[in-house]
Amino acid sequence: MKDNLFVIRSFRLLFQYHPWKLFFLSILTLLLGINQGFSIALLIPFLQLMEIGEPDSSNQLVQFFNTIVERTGITLSLEVVLLAYVILLVLIACLTYWKSIYQSKYQERFSYQIRRRLFRKIILSDWKSLNSKSKHNHLQVLTEEVPKLTNYYYFYLEMLTRIIIVGAHVFFAFMVSVKFTSLVLGTGLLAFIFLRRFLKIALTLGSEQVSTFNKLLKYIDDFWLTVKIAKVHSSEEFYYKKFNDANENLLNLQYKLKKNYTLPQLIYRMVGIIVLVAVVYLGYQIDKVPLSSFFILIILFGRILPQFVNVNNFLNNIFSNIASVRLVINLDEQFVKRNFPTTDPKKDVILKKEITIRNMHFAYPDGEKLFSDFNETIPARKLTGIIGQSGIGKTTLIDLVAGLQKPDNGQIFVDDICLDDKLLSQWKKSIGYLPQDPFFIDGTIHENLVWDSDEHVTNDQIWEVLRLVNAESLIKKQTNKLDTIIANYQYYFSGGERQRLALARVLLRKPQLLILDEATSSLDPENEKLIMEVLQSLKEKTTILFVSHRTSILPYFDKTLQVE
Repeated sequence: MKDNLFVIRSFRLLFQYHPWKLFFLSILTLLLGINQGFSIALLIPFLQLMEIGEPDSSNQLVQFFNTIVERTGITLSLEVVLLAYVILLVLIACLTYWKSIYQSKYQERFSYQIRRRLFRKIILSDWKSLNSKSKHNHLQVLTEEVPKLTNYYYFYLEMLTRIIIVGAHVFFAFMVSVKFTSLVLGTGLLAFIFLRRFLKIALTLGSEQVSTFNKLLKYIDDFWLTVKIAKVHSSEEFYYKKFNDANENLLNLQYKLKKNYTLPQLIYRMVGIIVLVAVVYLGYQIDKVPLSSFFILIILFGRILPQFVNVNNFLNNIFSNIASVRLVINLDEQFVKRNFPTTDPKKDVILKKEITIRNMHFAYPDGEKLFSDFNETIPARKLTGIIGQSGIGKTTLIDLVAGLQKPDNGQIFVDDICLDDKLLSQWKKSIGYLPQDPFFIDGTIHENLVWDSDEHVTNDQIWEVLRLVNAESLIKKQTNKLDTIIANYQYYFSGGERQRLALARVLLRKPQLLILDEATSSLDPENEKLIMEVLQSLKEKTTILFVSHRTSILPYFDKTLQVE
């Protein structure tokens, strides 16, 4: 029952995406299956016209064609039968082509939509939800598992195609011989039941493959995060062994999956050979089936048995991808669908006087209360410091002011305007945030500096800000200036250089509130002094909120908030 519910859940995403297109694909599949069976059946009058075998009055297919001829008044001739046969084969070829193109476009578009849907949900989720999830799982789903989800649906559609084709062939085969068709059909079903255990193995191996790939992805990421430590400690073998163990496990799993996939094919083919030989012997020696009907039976059975193999193959692929499908569906269900926040330029939140925190209460779930009836003000156009011991709530306080977290009780005001949900998006757009470890993407310096700026930033504005943060000479000495490509930024620039460039990027957003979270904690005294002097020159244009545990920078603060 639980597995049946999962199948229904797994198709929810597909049915939400243009269900009428899925219906059209099903109709094409049905027509394709019927036409394939009918085209083979049409060989009977063709063979009889060629005088291969005697007419069989007990054959329902013969009677069917004779009835069509009598009612339409068409005189059967070799030319008429060949023309009908050509038309059917061309129709089948066209249907196969249209279905292939249409289905491919449908699948690729579906993958695109699922990736877009998932990534949108991820980036619009609240900070608390996002920060509690593993990025490796998200990366794995968006890159590796979404295509498997699409394949999962593809295998179902293809399995439906094979079942329809089997049904069409069985229908026409029954019209030729009920007992021989029953023999072939019964043998195929028994073999199918016998091979069910391979499906359970595919389910287990598929789950292990997803888990192993996640480890492989994690070990790659772990190395790049700690590459300098790895080189200094000469621990390359440690990272290599972890990666290679996962890589080897993945290789073994893929081999087992392939073996589990091909062994049922071998069994089906061996059974098919035996059944066809039995049909030939019994039909020719004992049942004395007319040659034309007998020839059609052989062709039909030659088509039916391989379709059983195909159905089993698609089922095997479906079961091996179930773990991937679960991963995608679980990720989709973890996050709530949200719209991108809208902002009204006419309702800008302008900070002129102060930020006021009134009667604020906040505690993390299952954690101690960090703020209880907290009241404080942060003056505009000043450099305000937040100091206190580690783990006391300094970073949480700036998260609350920035709107990243919401108070359990109490309110935050910007110039006596309550910072509610309606104004939160507009407020965030007016904030510049500089963390302790600034990020840079692999790209040009120019791309890094204008990374998330909404407005078009000119080169003149960039150079002006670079001069402001004392980083102009740093960029000018680069070979290609702003067009210089950087990778692995943490080893391309020194700590002080990175902070100054990150500060330049934040300032290009023209923030009303500049938040710095331990921005100088990893800098030497000289670079720290340089950054603080830059901030001193900036406070006349923007409000600055600085989190630090260092007492050396206290003299730079216009106001100090002690968090206890």
